[in-house]
Amino acid sequence: MTPLSIYVLTFNSEKYLSAILQAVAPLADDLLVVDSGSSDQTVAIATQCGARVLHRPFDDFRQQRDFAQQQCRHDHVFFLDSDEIPSPELVAHLLQLKQSGFQHDAYAIQRDWIVMGQQVHALYPVGCPDFPVRIIEKNRVRLSEQAVHEDFVGYRSRGRIELPIKHQTFHSMDEINRKLELYTNLDASDLARMSSRKNFALRQWTSPVGAFFKWYVKSGNWKDGRVGLILGVYAARFAHRKYKKALQIRRETGL
Repeated sequence: MTPLSIYVLTFNSEKYLSAILQAVAPLADDLLVVDSGSSDQTVAIATQCGARVLHRPFDDFRQQRDFAQQQCRHDHVFFLDSDEIPSPELVAHLLQLKQSGFQHDAYAIQRDWIVMGQQVHALYPVGCPDFPVRIIEKNRVRLSEQAVHEDFVGYRSRGRIELPIKHQTFHSMDEINRKLELYTNLDASDLARMSSRKNFALRQWTSPVGAFFKWYVKSGNWKDGRVGLILGVYAARFAHRKYKKALQIRRETGL
């Protein structure tokens, strides 16, 4: 049977952490939580569930994931965010994969997005469900250079598993606003550093229009009632804020 490391990144993640760690317990030969300074019961819950707990201040998601992967004891790594709960069907399938052997260097797994208790059609910048990579062979697969919405490169083949992880995200408007500021800070940093000299001053006003149309009308979020409208506005705000912040970074740093 192929040994499997499992890690979860946490920060004040007590709400779902116990459910996540209990769900993956049958799979884990090495269970790791990397915490970035929680002040709630996150660390206590992780310890009670038998996880190793390591502490690292948060800078961006890429660096946090890279650190966690380096600390994993086995070559094959399954990782989850602290609001992603794997379904029993997925766990059973992964147990079978452990027994038969992983045939791919990476596996993309179906992720259903739950916003304010409701499954939705899309959440900027992804459609729902999406299929993020969640299992890797860490000695072959590496992270891309993005600070947020990071991806993986270097795999020879990638499998696809159509059994869901339930992503319990955005429980309130306060949480939407907090994550909007965090994610646009990270995206703006990437834009300012990596993009050619685009007209950020103009795009901060034109991009939100396209974002609202794409992520409310075209995506089907209009079918999701009030929650869908909130997410359409979120997409427009995100587009505006990331270009506004990127423009500010360019002006302050002279990039």
